[in-house]
Amino acid sequence: MLTHVPLPRRQELTPRGILLAHPRLPWPLRAVNGLLGPLAPRLWPLEPDVLKRKAAARAKVPAAAPDNAFDEPLALLCRSLTEEVRLSANGRFMLHSQLVKNLSTRLRLAELAARSPEIFETPVPAPLFITGAPRTGTTFLQRLIARDRSSRSLPLWESTHPLPDGELTAARKDPDPRIKASRVEVGMTNRILPEQALMHELVHDEAEEDNLLLSLSHCSPMYEDIGLVPAYTRWYTTTDHTEGYRYFKRVLQFLQWSRPAGDRWVLKSPGHAEMLVPLFGAFEDATVVHTHRDPVTSVISFSNMVAYGARVYFDHPNPHLIGTFAADIIERSLRAALRDRAGHEHQVVDVFFRPLVEDPIREIRRVYEVAGRELDDVTEQAMREYATAEKHRSGRHRYAAEDFALDVGELRERFAFYYDRFDVPREKR
Repeated sequence: MLTHVPLPRRQELTPRGILLAHPRLPWPLRAVNGLLGPLAPRLWPLEPDVLKRKAAARAKVPAAAPDNAFDEPLALLCRSLTEEVRLSANGRFMLHSQLVKNLSTRLRLAELAARSPEIFETPVPAPLFITGAPRTGTTFLQRLIARDRSSRSLPLWESTHPLPDGELTAARKDPDPRIKASRVEVGMTNRILPEQALMHELVHDEAEEDNLLLSLSHCSPMYEDIGLVPAYTRWYTTTDHTEGYRYFKRVLQFLQWSRPAGDRWVLKSPGHAEMLVPLFGAFEDATVVHTHRDPVTSVISFSNMVAYGARVYFDHPNPHLIGTFAADIIERSLRAALRDRAGHEHQVVDVFFRPLVEDPIREIRRVYEVAGRELDDVTEQAMREYATAEKHRSGRHRYAAEDFALDVGELRERFAFYYDRFDVPREKR
C-alpha cells in the first residue's frame, strides 16, 4: 500500500489478516493487474493536466471554461497516488476514471450555471444530515427516513451518476438509464467483493451516502479511505472546506431541479462529523443527527471494511497499517464533532445505537421533533416494515482486533474522552 511501509510477514498476520493482505481476486481482475500492471502509468496517468484534458473532451460542452477552483488538492492527490502508494493496475484505472468523471461533472455544471443561473439560486430547505462512525446505525437510520415520501434521499444510482448523459436541460428518459447502469455495477461489485453486503449492502435504488458528491469539491474523506494518501490527507485535515460545502450545496440544487422528489433532503456521510463548521456555514437551518456506539467496535469494523475493499485498488493491502489509520481517522472525527457542535447544540440530535435498534420509531420521533418534520401513519408503517425486514436479515461477518494489530485496552484508553462525554456502553469483543 504505502511505499515506505512494508507488508507484515505471513507469520505476523492472523488467518483473516492473511486473506486481507493476499486477496483471492476473480480471474478478470487478476488478468488486468498482471497483464496491464507495467502499462498502467501510461494508460491511466494520474497527472492533473492530462485528467483535465480528458475531462474537457468528455464534458462535450461548448467552450468549456478552465476549472481551477480545486487545483491544489487535485495536484496533491495525484502526487500522493503516484509517489506515496502502490496502486494496482485496476486501482489506477478506477481512480483515473473517477477523477476524469468528477472534473467533467464540474465543467458540465459550470456550463449549465452560465446558461441557467436560476437553477443554482433555489433554496435547499432545512436538510437533515446523518453522521457518525461506522457501525453506529447511520445507514439504517438514513434508509429508514428515506421511507418518508416527504424526504428527498440520494439513491445509489444518483450518487454514482449525478448527471445524465447528453444535454442537461433535455427531457429525461423514463426509466432513467442510470438506474439500469447502477444495477449492473452493483452486480459487478458483489462478484468482486462477495463479502461487501455483510458490511455495507449496496442497493442501486436505496439511499446512499454523499461521499461521491462531496468528492467533487474535495471535502470528502473518500480518497483517504481508499488509499490513505498522507500528503493529501494533511491538506484535507488542515483546510477550511467552506467553499467545498457551498459547492456541494450547488450540486444538491441541480439534483432537486433535475429530479423533483421530496421536499427536504436526508443525507449521510461519516465525514460530516468533522465538517460541522463548513456544513452549518452552507446550510444554516440544517439538523445534524450524530449516531453513537462503542468507538472500539467502530474502529475494528472500519478497519475490516477498508482492508477488504482495498483489494480493488492494491495487490496487497496492509491490515496492520489500515488498523492504525482507522483508529486515527475515527478519533480525529469524534474529537472534531465534539469541538465544533458548540453553538449548534439545538441543531444536533444524539442517537444511540441500542435504543435505535430496540425502538426505531421512538428515535425517529425525537429526530423529527428537532428537525420540525411530521411523521404520518403511512410513513410510520413503511418505517416499521423496513425495520422488521432489516432485523431478520441473515449473515454475520467475523473479524477481530488482532487482525489489524489493534489492542482493545489501548483503544479504550484512547477514546476515554468519548466515553466520558456520551457514556456509551463498552461492548464485549
